[in-house]
Amino acid sequence: MLEQQYHDANLQPADSTSPHVAGFPVVRAIDVGFGHVKLSQRDGNDVKFTSFPSMAIPADGSAVRTLGTRKRDTFDVPVRGALYEVGRDVALAHSGGNFGRDVTDEFYKGAIYEALTRGALRYMAEAGDNQIDILVLGLPVNQYNDAKRRDYLRSTFEGSLDVGDGKSVFVKRVLVQAQPVGGYAAIDEHLDELNAVIAATGGALRTLDSGEALEDLAVLMVDPGEHTLDWLLVQQGTINPRASGAASDAGRHRVVRAVQEALSHQIGRPLGPSVMPRINDALRLGAPVKLSGVAHPLQSYEPVVLSVIDDSINRMVDGLRDAHEIIDLIVLVGGHPEHYRDLLSKRFPAIPVFVMPDSMYANVRGFQMIGEAEAATSEVRH
Repeated sequence: MLEQQYHDANLQPADSTSPHVAGFPVVRAIDVGFGHVKLSQRDGNDVKFTSFPSMAIPADGSAVRTLGTRKRDTFDVPVRGALYEVGRDVALAHSGGNFGRDVTDEFYKGAIYEALTRGALRYMAEAGDNQIDILVLGLPVNQYNDAKRRDYLRSTFEGSLDVGDGKSVFVKRVLVQAQPVGGYAAIDEHLDELNAVIAATGGALRTLDSGEALEDLAVLMVDPGEHTLDWLLVQQGTINPRASGAASDAGRHRVVRAVQEALSHQIGRPLGPSVMPRINDALRLGAPVKLSGVAHPLQSYEPVVLSVIDDSINRMVDGLRDAHEIIDLIVLVGGHPEHYRDLLSKRFPAIPVFVMPDSMYANVRGFQMIGEAEAATSEVRH
């Protein structure tokens, strides 16, 4: 069974851009995905959301690394007796066959995940937060269902954490959430955009007067990530665990891999793992991928992309256990939801399919809101 996600469905979380007040708990959130790490960070008296690639490369201590016209935006963080380079410019640290990723179901207890989380904490420390009262972390649904995994994250990231270069961050308390819950918590920030989609769909659902009306609906949260496709069915503000789940190898990584295989077949030579980030970027930008000086357009591989995504959606529908019959609204979060939106709208034409604005940050924004709501209730209890 999934744990209760927030204490009171009617509780209005604090504004995620509320000023920092002396003595008020510091709340921060980190959403470690297979593609990017998203985090909240102090921005003067406000909070901003930022990201860096989910790559951790064994640190290079040689002097060659310091050559160049500018210092790259990375940090060396210690994990289990080794140093890993993480940060926004980590792609510059590629060497040999090590691409600093762990795209497996064991990701969340590995050294790379820990390095990425410490890297996010280092960015927080650089912005002025050396003590965090509540840190909200996320897990894919199938990982969250494992109580040992939740306990592992709490025990690993509570307390004083070395974030490199003699700096540390003290985390007083960790809250662990299922990743799509963050997106659900943030829906009512975008009620006008949601109502426009509801009105355009023309189904049975009518526009909502307030965010509280979401509690009367069956909302399917869909989070297509780099490795997993997560979904949560939320009914009357409560998660239905039997109709919620995740499909492994059903995310962006599978799409890119399928295009890579098709492209390799077309050009007549094998393509190694270093080509995958280039294909991924080309697909996102709608641009050709350049290999050995030749530009290869990728538009002809659209049927390959759609076939992979359609198969992933089939796996989700099977996992819903016929609960798709009662769904009022589908909400998409994550970094690349457009194809999922189109295919879901085609399959369920009477159900509004809403893509959260700035969808890549939807979960971490919601985590921040949940953490602030928890901080507010903790203050009341004390």
